[in-house]
Amino acid sequence: MLNTKRIQNAQNRMKQQGIDAYLILTHDDYIYFFGEDRYQPRAIIPAEGLPLIVTFAGEEDEVRESLGVEDVRIFGSVGQQIKDVVQVMRGMIGKKEKLKIGVQMWFGTPAFLLNMFQRANPIVDVVDIAPVMDELRMIKDDSEIALMQRAAEIAGIGMETAVKTLRTGITENEVAAEVEYAMRKAGGHGIATPVFVNSGIRSGWLHGTASDKIIEDGDLIVLDLVPRYKGYCANLCRTFVIGNPSAKQAEMFATYKSAQTAGIEALKPGAKMRDIDTVAKKVYTENGYGEFYVAGISHSIGLGFEETPAPTIHPGDSGIQIRDGMTVTVGHPVLSVPGTGGVRLEDTFHISDGTAEPLTVFPSELVLSNLA
Repeated sequence: MLNTKRIQNAQNRMKQQGIDAYLILTHDDYIYFFGEDRYQPRAIIPAEGLPLIVTFAGEEDEVRESLGVEDVRIFGSVGQQIKDVVQVMRGMIGKKEKLKIGVQMWFGTPAFLLNMFQRANPIVDVVDIAPVMDELRMIKDDSEIALMQRAAEIAGIGMETAVKTLRTGITENEVAAEVEYAMRKAGGHGIATPVFVNSGIRSGWLHGTASDKIIEDGDLIVLDLVPRYKGYCANLCRTFVIGNPSAKQAEMFATYKSAQTAGIEALKPGAKMRDIDTVAKKVYTENGYGEFYVAGISHSIGLGFEETPAPTIHPGDSGIQIRDGMTVTVGHPVLSVPGTGGVRLEDTFHISDGTAEPLTVFPSELVLSNLA
């Protein structure tokens, strides 16, 4: 069913921003307002009045029943959908020479569709919906925390599977397949980012993947998991070594673990995102790794794997204050040392009653045998 409280809150903020309607093209905000997802999520929320759902003809009856809405518009093709949307908006909003329409400008926005929409409808002035939605989605309610907690539990199952699967001679892709299957079997609804299994020198990659590389003795292995549960994410990342770690590998791991711990301790209401970076970088510097620090060790997470505040994407977000109700990760960038590889540890936290409560729980151990 649609969440009337969230819709009303968004409409109030839309009026403040002078936005006539919100055109929803992304899965995350569709889930946020309507509590379900579709392969092609399309809806219109006017600044006043009830939302309108745009869906394929074969889904009309199901949409009416599941969401409890009457105003459902059907389409037979993307071209028809694009053509009809603005005419629908005119009827909802009234006669204006130009309509100010908000659209999410983030990872999941289909650029080709937005481009088609703009070219086909010159009466529309498309603006970023962020001033409306960022503030609303930044603070999670109890129902959202419960879903993220389940996603975190699924991430833990995935990491446990990785530990049992890792060995010399297996490929990164084989490990990723076992991990993803385990998370699906545990109830996960897919992954927000590809399962990272980066080994050897590839462990130093800032953004990971899983390849056909064979894992070898002495390899550092960075495993990053971001499963979804009913749309909501949790992020869990750990680094392991196959065999006995070298002194350099152990030193890098200890440095990152200390930096993450310092960041977690700084994760309190009133602190700014940049404060978390400050204490983490201090640990890097004290241990001789200051030149390798990548800013943005913390970011928000929820329906998106990376939400506002996201300092690595928008440096201005580093000035945003931590507040109760936020959910953030600590451990985002990798400590990458040329010629050695990389180390990374990341966990998800809920800020509640002035403290950072961990949602992800899994031991941070470099040596696999220590987890047996």
